[in-house]
Amino acid sequence: MKKFRLATISAAVCLASLVSAHAADTPVRINQAFQSLLYLPLYVAQEQGFFKQQGVDVKISTGGGGAQSWAAVIGGSADFSIQDPVFVPKTRENGGKGVVVAGVQNAPTIFIFGKEAASLQDNLSLLAGKRVVTSPQPDTTWAFMSYLIKQNNLKDVKLVHVAIGNEIPAVAAGRADYALAAEPQVTMAEKQNGLHVAYSFSAAQSWYPFAFSSLTTTQQYIDKNPQAAQAVVTAFEQASRFIYKHPAESVTIARKYFPALPEEVVKTAVQREIDAKGYPENVLVSQKAWDNNMNIALYAKNIKAYPSEATSYQNNVNTTLATKAKEAVDAMGDK
Repeated sequence: MKKFRLATISAAVCLASLVSAHAADTPVRINQAFQSLLYLPLYVAQEQGFFKQQGVDVKISTGGGGAQSWAAVIGGSADFSIQDPVFVPKTRENGGKGVVVAGVQNAPTIFIFGKEAASLQDNLSLLAGKRVVTSPQPDTTWAFMSYLIKQNNLKDVKLVHVAIGNEIPAVAAGRADYALAAEPQVTMAEKQNGLHVAYSFSAAQSWYPFAFSSLTTTQQYIDKNPQAAQAVVTAFEQASRFIYKHPAESVTIARKYFPALPEEVVKTAVQREIDAKGYPENVLVSQKAWDNNMNIALYAKNIKAYPSEATSYQNNVNTTLATKAKEAVDAMGDK
């Protein structure tokens, strides 16, 4: 009888091991718009083994832009994508059924830097008569600056359009007084060019929180792969919390993905993201974060209407996976 019990227990253990091994081999493909410090939770989840811990084997690819990454999901070459979540409601306006499942950037982490050290945070009137570099319409920095001008009724602000990546040279060469950019360009402007950060969109109360970058997929994928979908979102929840608890280790991971950047630039950029609460403290995308993104998207004419059935929070944001992820990670404690 004892031998039978031992054999039964042994068989059960072997079966559990096989099930665990099978779950760990579940392949998941995530396509990121760019290799970006804004997507640090993705890299932390990969390097810290959170994806593996949750039973999925993640392969990361890069689309080269938000439209390309989302197209990879729609076309079936990726299971998830990371980019501006606006592509989900845009798809719904055309009959598609994309869905946002987690936040990757929960703040509008765009900053204004320039040669002048004076803060613009509580005195935007200092922009009067100034030239400000943005990307061309309808890109993000153009939309942010144009909306800021309208929101605050700013006068005589001239926008100078340059391609993404050319913001620092434009200011340094005197073609403009200020420029809008994200990390690591902001820290590079400070550390390597002697420029000054004068304004943070994340620090403006009416702009935060903001669904700036999100993890997106299709409802069809979730329906067919509920365990894998939950596993991925839970791993992102673990990664986001890890960044806040272990910033030094997170910087080390970031340096692995950005080896060409000086250590001090990476360290400062990641800390600025943390201070701005760019990385989500909880990956659930809130109604307010969604509203803020959609208001800018509507202004930039990236969507046809808001609110509408196609663009509503309820129809575009899956809150179930993120809610369960929070509960699961809460239960883990400090493990």
